[in-house]
Amino acid sequence: MNAGPAPGSAFGTRDTDRLFQGQSSSAQAGPSGGASAAQALPREPQFGGSDATGFGGGGSGSPNTLDEPLWDTISRDLKQVYLNLKLVVFPFGSDREQQAQALRNWDLWGPMVFTLVLASCLSIGYKPPSAVFSVVFAVVSFGSLVLTVNVVLLGGNIGFFQALCLLGYCLFPIDVAAIVSVFIKFRIIRWLVTVACVSWASWAALPFIGGSVPPARRALAVFPLLLLYTSLGWLTLVR
Repeated sequence: MNAGPAPGSAFGTRDTDRLFQGQSSSAQAGPSGGASAAQALPREPQFGGSDATGFGGGGSGSPNTLDEPLWDTISRDLKQVYLNLKLVVFPFGSDREQQAQALRNWDLWGPMVFTLVLASCLSIGYKPPSAVFSVVFAVVSFGSLVLTVNVVLLGGNIGFFQALCLLGYCLFPIDVAAIVSVFIKFRIIRWLVTVACVSWASWAALPFIGGSVPPARRALAVFPLLLLYTSLGWLTLVR
């Protein structure tokens, strides 16, 4: 009597096929097909292209940044930061599906600028200001880590730098509240502006996180995000 397949053989075969499916085309090229084998390998997604509309770009037609002039690289990155910021500044009029798909293409230029602006505004009047800088950068970094772990545990798909990019760009409304708190001392106005900006930042981040997790778990994925922006908004009030 012939024995049937081992209980785990089918599962192991599927895993092996999925693991090595990207190498099948290069293996068929043979040892002498070096150039064709390299062309047969799956292409990695390109980040930073000028023809994309998501976080960080991501077009296949982006030029080689090692050979282009420095000003072309800077101007393209500035244009991409502007396009990414539009998704945050105008969350009510943007395409929500486009926002949800944009998360896979990330950059850190915009988040770095907006985090520096927030830390600079909050450190005015404090001694020493370096302590406030440390708190702001620690909160944003720790918040990105918590957001990443939370989304992954909920069955979603997001990376640490994607979460850091998302949180950094959505800091723009919090920056507005921090700048207002520097020049306006009326507490009631600062309260109103801060509440509006925290709501603005949270609403802008919702489609990105909502598109990374199953629909039934979106509320659990968004809660740490709301808590983070509420904490940063509170820092702008008590400064």
